[in-house]
Amino acid sequence: MASIWTVRGPIAPEALGSTLMHEHLLCDFYRVTGQLDQLLNDEALAVSELRPLVEAGGRGLVECTTPDLGRDPLALRRIAEQTGLHVVMGCGWYRQPFYPPEIDRRSTAELARRMIEELTVGVGETGIRPGIIGEIGVNLDYATAQEERVLRAAARAQRATGAPLTTHASLYPVGLVQLALLREEGVDPSRVVIGHCDTYLDLDYHMAILEAGAYVQFDTLGRTHMNPDDRRADALVALLRSGQGERLLLSSDRCHRSDLLAFGGVGYDHVLTTFAALLRERGVTDDELRLLTVENPRRILAW
Repeated sequence: MASIWTVRGPIAPEALGSTLMHEHLLCDFYRVTGQLDQLLNDEALAVSELRPLVEAGGRGLVECTTPDLGRDPLALRRIAEQTGLHVVMGCGWYRQPFYPPEIDRRSTAELARRMIEELTVGVGETGIRPGIIGEIGVNLDYATAQEERVLRAAARAQRATGAPLTTHASLYPVGLVQLALLREEGVDPSRVVIGHCDTYLDLDYHMAILEAGAYVQFDTLGRTHMNPDDRRADALVALLRSGQGERLLLSSDRCHRSDLLAFGGVGYDHVLTTFAALLRERGVTDDELRLLTVENPRRILAW
């Protein structure tokens, strides 16, 4: 039987309710960017910030922080225990500016074996298993040699385990480059989520991903410096009305202090409250919202 792997262990897909598919609870971009806003390292604050999500009906969350961004499996498990949320942890490496030296020093096969071991045994002595590969990214509008190596390693880990794979493809239509590399390695596109599609609102781009069989993810909801939510809602409704609802996913990619309610941000509940209201104004039904936030996450996360 397929299971969804959370930081507290496997659950049946039916146990997963409304789920945000691309978030960060604890992460450290600051070491590379020098921007203090990009450091989340307060467990107590994370627990507090998640309460409005739970009150809004949120039941699950995919935490896409990779080791090079400061992933902390034990802390994620404590947060999950305190909030009751089903937290799915990621694995792999982010994108080139954040890579550790081992990306150059290990072969593609060795990088794949590292991910496979985590996915099947657990992270180190914690025994905590990731439930998704990623977020696996490229930095600009092309994949560097290092990024191609990581993508191919992630593809091999996906084929070996069946785990879903989620990407970082921001501001450019680079998700198609990622998808082409993954398919060269034999990955089934139906196990791939192309992330940050709402940072490049081009219908042809989105349709090309969907027609290849992968998921399109609108996961920067609430980030008005990338796109207004009204534009995102219009684009998402267009995809829904084209009959593509079964491969669409939602999230908000909270990874800045300024994203949090405590710092004046819109918080983790934004998708299920404010953005859901925008969709309802455009005629999206409760059944369609359930498809986007419950049924689609269940399908892609089970392996």
